[in-house]
Formats: sequence, C-alpha cells, structure tokens
Amino acid sequence: MTRAGLLFVGVLSLAGCPVESDIDPMMRQEKMKPYWPNDFYSDNRAMRIPPANAVPRERTLAALTPPPVTAALVERGRERFDIHCAVCHGFAGDGDSVVASKMSLRAPPSLHSDKLRGYTVAQLFEVMTQGYGYMPKYDSEVSVADRWAIANYAKALQLSQRASLDDVPADKRGDLDKPVQPAGEKGEQHGGEHHGGTSQHSENKE
Repeated sequence: MTRAGLLFVGVLSLAGCPVESDIDPMMRQEKMKPYWPNDFYSDNRAMRIPPANAVPRERTLAALTPPPVTAALVERGRERFDIHCAVCHGFAGDGDSVVASKMSLRAPPSLHSDKLRGYTVAQLFEVMTQGYGYMPKYDSEVSVADRWAIANYAKALQLSQRASLDDVPADKRGDLDKPVQPAGEKGEQHGGEHHGGTSQHSENKE
C-alpha cells in the first residue's frame, strides 16, 4: 500500500473514533448502581426499599383490583385451575398428582396446609404472577382475570375440604344427596348427540 493509501486509512480511523460529545450524557452522569455504597443514607446502601403502596409501572389496574366474587368467577377459576394447576397440585388441591409423585426434590405443597390456608386471595394471585420457590410465574400463560378467578376458586376449594353441614345454606343441603356426574361423561353424552350416539363417538375417537 502506498503512503497516500496509508494516510487515507489513518484519517478514516480517526474519523471513526468517538469524541466526548458523542458519548451519551447518561453514561457520564453521576449515578448509583445496584450494590454500590452510598454514604447519603445511614445504612450506606444505594439500593432502597420502595415506599409503602408503591405500584410498579408495568402493573395494570386490573392486577391491583380484585373482581367481585360471583359463582361465574369461581366456576371459571375451577376450569382454569384444572388446566393449569391440578397437574401439580392435584384436582383437590392436596398435592396428590402424577407429576407431584415424580418430584423427589420438593413436591408441590398442599393448598390445605395451615400456611396456605392463611393466604389471602391477593397473596395467591401474587404467587401465580411472580412464582414462588420451584413454581414458575404464570403471568404470561394465565391472564390477569383468570389468575383472580383461580385464586378465588382456590379459597373456595380450601373451604370445601373443611366445611361442615352447618356451612351449607339450608336450601342447598338437598343437593348434597344428588349423585355427581363426572365431567367426562357429560362430554361423551354431548358428543353422542351429534355423532350418532356415545358408542359411535367413542369408536371414531379411537
């Protein structure tokens, strides 16, 4: 390469070097990073605990406001619980499931333990949102509305396992003697109406 060529390359290299004015001012400004000491505070910590009742900007109002409890909400919670939660916690919430039996390190807890019975609906919602221990967070898999529904169903499930006859309204006690039809049978009967009977539907399904 000629001397002129080398000079040209050198000029281009210098032109590409950033000068101080090109640096983002936020990179040079005084600031505190996580775990840095800060003698402004008595504990010398730069990281501070958020003020009471502070709301993260990524939270929506729906995530902060529990919906009114209705039969439809609890039923929706039961449906979503059976899909997302029962695989580990069991359909009765007692931690009895095939998945739980294979988790030798730490099995999912029973929702009927004294500790979890003491959880509020909001705390159960938070566990689903943020995760806890080996349980991952479900904020991307389960919507805000469904998390509230599941949390309310979980509280109803806890109540049902320790309820007495006195807890049942007088006009509903007669329903306790009615046989419970499994959900699978309902689906088969419904399918049979459109496929020429239950047996034919079952054969097609196989």
